[in-house]
Amino acid sequence: MNEEDIGFWVFSLKDPRLYQFYTEHARDMSLYYILYVNKYRRDFSPEIKDVLQLQEDSILLIDSYLLPIFCRLYLKGYIVIISEKFCETDRSKALLKFCFSLSQPILNMGGITEYQRKCMALLYTEYLSPSDDLQPSMLRNLLANIALLSTEVNYERQFKSGHLLSYALLFVDLLRTHASAKRKKAFYADKMGITEKLLDKSLQVVYNKTFREMLTDRILNEAVRLLVFSDKNITQIAIELNFDVSSFIKLFIKNRGVHPKDLRTNYRILINAIENVQEYTPS
Repeated sequence: MNEEDIGFWVFSLKDPRLYQFYTEHARDMSLYYILYVNKYRRDFSPEIKDVLQLQEDSILLIDSYLLPIFCRLYLKGYIVIISEKFCETDRSKALLKFCFSLSQPILNMGGITEYQRKCMALLYTEYLSPSDDLQPSMLRNLLANIALLSTEVNYERQFKSGHLLSYALLFVDLLRTHASAKRKKAFYADKMGITEKLLDKSLQVVYNKTFREMLTDRILNEAVRLLVFSDKNITQIAIELNFDVSSFIKLFIKNRGVHPKDLRTNYRILINAIENVQEYTPS
């Protein structure tokens, strides 16, 4: 099986090739990262566990820029990396987009069932097995079972909303590109060819959020990324996101409960703590 051709990779979280993969694909925004944490170290600080939402036997959906942090933690488990081309049907593509469209850099899908644990082990075993014509379909089916069970109640409810789900997912795609520059609801409704009222309804039904809440979440997640992983000062970040400094700081404190400067400091303390973690094999 050629991983690049089908858009599917699986790594052990302790595999040194994982970081190499990240350096080669860091700018590829079409990839999705599904992390299965089986075990982690007992001596991690509460800050590491809380910020990274670590929980044994759980599935995390993470933004690509966080992968280097998880690579340093010596966790026991697997990471599944997929692209949209791996999904053959519109339903499976919609499931993938829905899972990763909840406006959070880390989303803990909660503890997993015994069936999901077996599916994850089978997926990793199948991935390492000699490839044949049936292997991609086997991997798709196993991944779909894991994802559907993680989002069972929420996702099935959204699918009953039919076309509203399609509108909501299209909106999220547009938001990724235009959030910092375009903040008028009319812009997005026009791009989608629907009314503002229908856009509001789709976001309320699918995400239980308003247009303004979705927009703010997206902008602030980008702000967090810049604060943590760039050397730009707060003024530069505010300008890049099309804010004056005062408005940016007020919005950030209101929605994140902390000053941007303090968030940067806290995250860097966390990253330094992670970088100083010595290798350890969980028992």
